[in-house]
Amino acid sequence: KERTIGFIIEKVALWRRLYNGVQTQEGETLQYSLEEAAKKVGISKKSLDDYLLQLRFGRKYGFNFNNHKEDGVGTLRAFVKAKKAKSAMIRNSSTGREASAPMENLCIEDF
Repeated sequence: KERTIGFIIEKVALWRRLYNGVQTQEGETLQYSLEEAAKKVGISKKSLDDYLLQLRFGRKYGFNFNNHKEDGVGTLRAFVKAKKAKSAMIRNSSTGREASAPMENLCIEDF
């Protein structure tokens, strides 16, 4: 079952909060490594890293998190993928370069 965008926002925020440090009732600051914090959250560090990256790109490209918080994270991934592809096409067209060709289509004259 796919995790929702709202769920991953909560879990990534908790993960980063644990990493940055939380105060105990005694006033001490507890700080966890990213790996330890991930274990406390109950999601692998690798997944949390990926979610954080997707959230950052979503924010960069103007994804509407409020309208999609109940949608699966695949919705965010598809949005980011489309925006990255569009951004790459614009970047390549403005520099006059073609998009990279797959390696199997290259020959020695291309270098």
